[in-house]
Amino acid sequence: MRTEVKPIDETYTIRGEKVDVVTSARFDVDSGEQVFDEKLDNQAILSAFDKYRGNHGIISPERIKRVRHSFGLSQRDFATLLGWSATTIATYETGSLPSVANNKILLALETDPDVAQPLYDTSKEAMTERGKAAFEENVGTSGVEQSKKLIEKGINALFTDINYSEFSGYSAFDLKKFSNMVLYFVINVPELTKTKLNKLLFYADFTHFARNTVSISGVSYARLPHGPVPDQYSLLYGAMESADLIVEKEISAGQYDWSYYAPNADFNATLFSKEELAVMRDTLEHFKDMTAKSIAAFSHKEEAWIDNENAELISYDYANSLTILNEG
Repeated sequence: MRTEVKPIDETYTIRGEKVDVVTSARFDVDSGEQVFDEKLDNQAILSAFDKYRGNHGIISPERIKRVRHSFGLSQRDFATLLGWSATTIATYETGSLPSVANNKILLALETDPDVAQPLYDTSKEAMTERGKAAFEENVGTSGVEQSKKLIEKGINALFTDINYSEFSGYSAFDLKKFSNMVLYFVINVPELTKTKLNKLLFYADFTHFARNTVSISGVSYARLPHGPVPDQYSLLYGAMESADLIVEKEISAGQYDWSYYAPNADFNATLFSKEELAVMRDTLEHFKDMTAKSIAAFSHKEEAWIDNENAELISYDYANSLTILNEG
């Protein structure tokens, strides 16, 4: 069979969106029919994915590899740093599209390697000795001072694409303000667990939005199985721990182990308005005696949790339907 390669127009559907590309295909010279060519077919698919990435600002496999290599990490250690599976990294580096949330993290690491410091501080115990040594050689760990600089500079760039939108409560995310909001609850609730802290922040931000049409912190919230949580909360709390603002402590009682946050800095009330402080006090008063389990169950009654799929960002437009606003 004599064959030739000719350009053709192809349409692929990627994440529900049609992507048109001009690619190459092999044809039978005599019959004019297209014949299978695995290499050309793969190139066509990759071309469509590349176009989709370009249209949506998605990091490419080659750039992901460069980010990983900049830290000197294997796929396994890079995955541990990010709290993902090694399979996730491997598939991203061979062409799979990252989720929206994971893409944001990878782009943030590419733009500002300092973002990796709080992630490292919370994940290093699970990394290999080789991975830890490579990270510290390539990034350095100047401890609290570097992390405080990171707090001052902020991880704000990570949230710029949702600032002043329905997912930020029409505010701009402010890491310093968010950190002090966390400190307020950690100082006032003894042995505050991460689960309960996430819910206190959610109710404070959404209640303030319901009363004043803007959020307090500008943080976005995502729907997870245990209720609404600040988007990228592990990164945010990790930055606070790195900056020595809070410390995570562990408790063992019989066969049960759990952890909680303790404050390591003072709360700065000057960052907040009277209305914001009032909402935070009201939220504290309403939920201070609830356990983490009970406040998680309480949050499952909210339309903000019921109406959204797992990992989806929650619109602040749900604020007016909050259960606590309609009680009694």
